[in-house]
Amino acid sequence: MKAPVAAQMLMFLLVGLTSSTILPDTDDICRLFPDKTVVADPSSCNHYITCNNSVSEYTRCATSTPYFDNSTMKCTKTLSDDRHCQLSCLEHVGRFISDKTTCKGYYFCQDEITPIHGICPNDLHFDFQAQSCVYKSKSNCTLSSFDICSVVKTDTKVAHESDCRKYYQCTKRVLTLKNCASGQYYNSTAGACYEKWKVNCPKIPFPDNVCGTVKTPLKNKFVTDDATCRGYFYCADKGSIPDPAPVWGQCKNDTFFDTTTSSCASPLNVKCPTGADRCEGRSLTFVSGSETGCRQYLRCQNGKTEEEKSCGNYFFDENLTACISTPITYTSCVRK
Repeated sequence: MKAPVAAQMLMFLLVGLTSSTILPDTDDICRLFPDKTVVADPSSCNHYITCNNSVSEYTRCATSTPYFDNSTMKCTKTLSDDRHCQLSCLEHVGRFISDKTTCKGYYFCQDEITPIHGICPNDLHFDFQAQSCVYKSKSNCTLSSFDICSVVKTDTKVAHESDCRKYYQCTKRVLTLKNCASGQYYNSTAGACYEKWKVNCPKIPFPDNVCGTVKTPLKNKFVTDDATCRGYFYCADKGSIPDPAPVWGQCKNDTFFDTTTSSCASPLNVKCPTGADRCEGRSLTFVSGSETGCRQYLRCQNGKTEEEKSCGNYFFDENLTACISTPITYTSCVRK
């Protein structure tokens, strides 16, 4: 009895690898686009995709207008160019071809007209030349490897998958790198930049020159993660070069990382990075905000700001949990 085709494909692709974790991995193209973005299906000229909360919803064009045109982003009677949506197995029968939408994806050409889709396991990319899944460290595949702008309308924003501070924009079909303003992260679902604490960033990116420069590397130093009030990076001594992979850590609850002393301190004595949430890690319901003047306070719930409030012409005393007339001079909110 022959093994199922899918099983044969996976075993072949994983030859030479010793990954201990082989789990199903979703890699939906809509993870890259804002909600309601319409995408030309790269694998079918008769379908289009609508992104809903980072999940692809496929729609087939009507019989009267059976083709989806990536230039007008509408269903039409004919296509003048089908290169953006045509998967050809004519020259690849019995071999694997790359998925145009993801570094992890591939198709197995069972015959000239039957491509079977598959996804490499966690932390692996498909390599067409090797005809197998390889570790990311050995892969040259990046988002720019795909003509991602050929399947969406111009000016569409595209998430940057390794740095929350950045995103791409399709400008006249060209993928252009953009940066959020200081103190902001990009929200891929909303397609906009927000204060860092309002965005769920999977991995805090290294700040620029986090461990110094080649000329003046930081050695055995703790530095702010520039994203949270409690977080820091430890820069080890790497000789004449900055630590290329500093280790992230955070202060215990109800303490913040103080950049002036490179240590954990009372939150009232610490100015947080721009865009950070002062409710993070706090056990109090009401805490002093970061706005200059010490009149702002925050209502916290589960370590996140639920509401921003103001004492008006009074000052917020965090220890008394009250607005008072006596001026407050917390380091966290006084003028520089």
